[in-house]
Amino acid sequence: MHVRRRLTVAVATTALTLAGALVGATPAGATADREPDAALTTDVRTPTPPVLSGATTARTRAGLPTSRRAARPLFAFWGQKYNRIDGFPYQTGVRGSGTSIQLGVAWKTYRGVRPILPRKVFVQARTDGGSWAKVSGARGKIGKRGYVLAQVPAHVVPAGVAAQTVDYRLKTKKITSGPRKARRSVTSKPVSVRFENQAMYTGDQARFYAPIANLCPNASVTLDTDHTIAEKREAVFSFQYGIAIDVEEINAVTDESEASKLAVAIHECAHWRQFYNWGGTLKGYRAMEKRSGEIFVADANPNGPTPPNASDWAPLEHAADCATFLVTSGAERTYGGYCNPTENAAAGLLWQGQRY
Repeated sequence: MHVRRRLTVAVATTALTLAGALVGATPAGATADREPDAALTTDVRTPTPPVLSGATTARTRAGLPTSRRAARPLFAFWGQKYNRIDGFPYQTGVRGSGTSIQLGVAWKTYRGVRPILPRKVFVQARTDGGSWAKVSGARGKIGKRGYVLAQVPAHVVPAGVAAQTVDYRLKTKKITSGPRKARRSVTSKPVSVRFENQAMYTGDQARFYAPIANLCPNASVTLDTDHTIAEKREAVFSFQYGIAIDVEEINAVTDESEASKLAVAIHECAHWRQFYNWGGTLKGYRAMEKRSGEIFVADANPNGPTPPNASDWAPLEHAADCATFLVTSGAERTYGGYCNPTENAAAGLLWQGQRY
């Protein structure tokens, strides 16, 4: 049995950091050349806008002409670089048809520590550069820690269409109190998501989607042709690009069955399940990661030899391995270790759309 390992949760991983805490109404900002999990932890930092405290806004207002002070909005959104998709500081992303997103937009006020908030925040969308329209059933919730969050319903690409790019933004209902000139509706800068129709996949996209079509039907498969997503690995689950496959790296191994190569996609599909079964957000991912550490352990097979654990073995990777073994016997690229009955039962819940 070949023991080849790969890092499979990348772009933002267990050591992902969002710089700074949100205060008041201000957002915070298996190959020998492969690095282990602990070394490849992308530090994703969110730019931090200046804090608009009561003193700061008072000084700012004092330096402006009266007409401009009165016209400033009572509630506003920060610029596009502070927007988030699913809790991560990305403004663009790739998702499979049938997937929803969480839109996060940072907000601010020019009226100090007691802002006048809009009563409603709506979500608007436009498809392929068309007209903006309100998304039915989607509302933004204004948080006390600097962000307006909105869960956007799943977008389904029409049959026969390969992909659609959907832009999302927030728009507030007009504020009706405070200085008259400052009463207005405000609109955020958008995020853009490319939704891919899996039924239209061809070539290697279709090749690696086929084994996960029933396991992760809404997942997307991105071919990492320039080695910028998976880098030196064969595949990753990326919070920005979905399941990313480096076909060149996978095909470079010639003494391996096709079933084992396709099992790489199943392993990444298990990571997709880990993310979306916990809500598809950064907050849920962290809860899943903690739960994985409580269930999946580095124990030995009491009935025989145990494949040695890789140096970058981790509970969430072991969980994905166990889930993979439940649906295919062809997997050769693993992190090692033994899946005990408790772990197998927990891993099986992933394929049922449940949390372990």
